[in-house]
Amino acid sequence: MIVSIALSACQSQATEKNMTHNSTSTNTFTPFERKVAQRMSLDIRYFCSDIDGKASVPTSKHCRQVVTELPKELAQMISTSNVGGIVLFAENVQEIAQVVKLTHDIQAAALKSEQGNPLIISIDQEGGRVARFAKMTGFAGNMAIGASYPEHGTHFATQVNAVIAKELKALGINNNYAPVVDVNTNVDNPVINTRSFGESAVQVAELGASAVTAIQAQGVMATLKHFPGHGDTHVDSHLGLPRVDHDRATIDKVDLAPFAWAIDHAKPAMIMTAHIQFPALDNSLFISKSGDKLIRPATMSRKILTNLLREEMEFDGIIATDALDMAGVTHFFTDIEAVVETFVAGADLAVMPFKVRTPNDIDNFYNFIKAVAKALAIRIEHNEYQLTEFEQSIVRLNRYKKQYIEVANESVAQQLLSVNAVIANEKHIITEQALANAAVTLLKNNQLLPLTVTGIKRIHFVVANQQELVALTYATNKVLAQILPASEVEKISISHFIAGNTESDKQMKSLLSEADVVIATVDIKTASLVDLGGMDDLTPSYGSAAQQQKKLTYATLLKQQLTLAGKLGKPSILIAKGSPFLINEYSELADAVLLNFDDRIYESKNQQSISPGFNASMAVVFNERKALGKLPVTLKR
Repeated sequence: MIVSIALSACQSQATEKNMTHNSTSTNTFTPFERKVAQRMSLDIRYFCSDIDGKASVPTSKHCRQVVTELPKELAQMISTSNVGGIVLFAENVQEIAQVVKLTHDIQAAALKSEQGNPLIISIDQEGGRVARFAKMTGFAGNMAIGASYPEHGTHFATQVNAVIAKELKALGINNNYAPVVDVNTNVDNPVINTRSFGESAVQVAELGASAVTAIQAQGVMATLKHFPGHGDTHVDSHLGLPRVDHDRATIDKVDLAPFAWAIDHAKPAMIMTAHIQFPALDNSLFISKSGDKLIRPATMSRKILTNLLREEMEFDGIIATDALDMAGVTHFFTDIEAVVETFVAGADLAVMPFKVRTPNDIDNFYNFIKAVAKALAIRIEHNEYQLTEFEQSIVRLNRYKKQYIEVANESVAQQLLSVNAVIANEKHIITEQALANAAVTLLKNNQLLPLTVTGIKRIHFVVANQQELVALTYATNKVLAQILPASEVEKISISHFIAGNTESDKQMKSLLSEADVVIATVDIKTASLVDLGGMDDLTPSYGSAAQQQKKLTYATLLKQQLTLAGKLGKPSILIAKGSPFLINEYSELADAVLLNFDDRIYESKNQQSISPGFNASMAVVFNERKALGKLPVTLKR
């Protein structure tokens, strides 16, 4: 069998030389090469078709034509290559009907392939800061669920993830890259942060397993990530290669505990690897493409993926890599090396190993498949990898596809009748608000909250933009209407300061001096490419001086306003959204600080801007609700 594969590889090499542009014959691939392609999942964020037979962009890197409808070239590539999966990003998912048509067409193309298998269609819809489709019900994210845990246990982990999965299923998406079960033990972690349920391994384990069960109960594959743990890192693996120096006892007790618990109690369909060095688990070295000797990252470690995860922890689901276009891989491995090394290590599915952005890239992808097959055949021939393992991965992928993927027989129009009744329906929006209410956390209170409405005639807002102003005003009026007669509400006026406005210092001081209370907002995040979607968003504008200056401007103005309010003796409340780790510099200037984890502002059916986080916070401010959230991480002091 090994000899026949080696021969197939040689035949494919000869075929590769004879490939012509836009070749579409399935005969160009051997059975082994088709199986190699089944173990790859590509993103299709951008694609630039040729115009009149000529390239429409100078290079693939220049292509920014968003794929919202499946181009015929990509449809043919899916059919021809037998690729195993597609990853969707925010650019691909813009409208409900459009997403349903896109996933329908992707599966139609897959069913025309030689294998005739449907595809794993994946997306990062974690909730919170990583949520690709804005038209779905949005949620405050895992740290908010963690904050609700002392009062509500696993309730919101179940409810939130059930809603997310139900909506994904309706859209034709069968794999969610969630939940994150990294234990956030590093306050400087730029990539995990509020995506974690918290710093307690036991709490993360319980919430993570509940999330997996809820997702898979709706017929969608869940994905635990990022194995063996991304919680104690200060480097973003999109930009570099993080290292965790925990000893084995700590790894077992903290990093691995949520994965082990979920494997035993929830049977996750998929686990995603981390591009992270764990010397205590594998201190073997590899030589990078630049010639440096480095510790092997988990994604390429057989000791971690096979010996630990597959054998010791007895995980029998799909092992998928994190995106192979991240700098934690590309800085050290060639494209072909990355796929071969992770397959040999024990991964079943290589995620985003190759960018297809132009018709020419499609031919290059075909050649890439052949090159990976050839390299794998050589490793098998040298007894460095077993053919039985390769075949087991194919069987495993097909087993989970059969279990979770249903290709609809009805038309797109028929699908839409049911989909529109599911996406962001009233019941789901109520669940979103319920989580925001349960998670809002009182971080500081100098005997200010709850506010007594009596005597308040003017409220002054300090906000970053007009949308925030509208949503905060709505939240305030909504709660005031619940506790006061309409005639009394009308007597309370609201003034505001919006960042970027041209009020003079004198005008700003006048507004503050006339206010009975100042309510300011701040959205604090640790920037990571995961928020945007990955390496395709690493452009000159990311982290640019102009972008940083914009953030600096509001931060500076906010501090000025809070400081001035203090000097004038005006009580101030800060409503913070996002990460709790960066809040100290603001909170010391305010009399009371409320943290909500939900920075989403959405348009209701009547075009009203609504913030679940603001709604929850203002209910606490005026004593309509208690702040029962408990911060699931420890802050720096």
